[in-house]
Amino acid sequence: MTNRSGFGQNEDDRIQTANNLARTANDVRTSTAAQEYLTGITDRTGGTGNVSSETDELRTTYLPDQSLGDQAVLQELTNKQNMLNMELGAELDRVNTEFFTDLDIRRAQSIAGETRAGQRVSGEEARANLAEGGSQTRASARVAGQEQRAGFAEQGSQTRAVERVRGQEDRARTAEEGSQTRATSRVAGQEQRAGIAEEGSQTRGTRRVEGQEVRETDLQREMFRRYKEARDYDQAQRGARSY
Repeated sequence: MTNRSGFGQNEDDRIQTANNLARTANDVRTSTAAQEYLTGITDRTGGTGNVSSETDELRTTYLPDQSLGDQAVLQELTNKQNMLNMELGAELDRVNTEFFTDLDIRRAQSIAGETRAGQRVSGEEARANLAEGGSQTRASARVAGQEQRAGFAEQGSQTRAVERVRGQEDRARTAEEGSQTRATSRVAGQEQRAGIAEEGSQTRGTRRVEGQEVRETDLQREMFRRYKEARDYDQAQRGARSY
C-alpha cells in the first residue's frame, strides 16, 4: 500500500509519491468515460456514436443528443475529478508541508549545528588565545626577569670593576704622591745643602775679600802714615837747616 502521508519517507520517496498522484489524476482525465463525453460518443446501447446517412445527392450526419444519463455521467465524472483534484491537492499540500517542514527542521538543525560548531570553534579559539596570551606573558616576564638579573649582574660587575680600578688608581696616585714627595724632599734637601754650601762658600769668599780689603786698607794707611811721617820729617829737616 502506498504511503500518501509522506511521514517517514525520504526525499526520493516523496518525489515518487507525487509522481504517482500526478499519474493517477492524468489517468482519470484520460479515462474512457471522459473521452466519450469529450468526443460526443455516448452510445450506452452498444451502437456507434456518430450516425451518417448518405444519398446520392447529399450526405447527412446525425449527432446524438445529450440525454439525462449523459448529464449524470458528466456530473459523476466531474465529481470524481473534483474529488481526485482535492485529494491530489491535499496530498500535495501534505507532501509539500512535510517536505518543507523537513527542510525547515533540517535547516534549523543545520543552523543549530553550525551555531554549536561556531561556538565550539569560538571557545577553542578563545581558549587558545588565552593560552597563547598567558604563554607569551610568562615568556615576556621570564625574559624580563633574565634581562633584569643580567642587568644587575652586569651593573655589579661594572661597579666592582670601577671600584677595582679606582683602588688601583688611588694606590698608584698615593704611590706616585709618596714618590714625588720623597723626590721633592730629596731635591729640597739637596738644594738646601747646596744652598748652605754655596752660602758658606760665598760667606768665606766675602770674608776673604773683606780680609784682603782690610789688609790693603791697613797697608795703604800704613804707607800713608809712613809717607806722612817721612814728609813731616823731611819738612822738619828743611826747617831746621833754614835756621
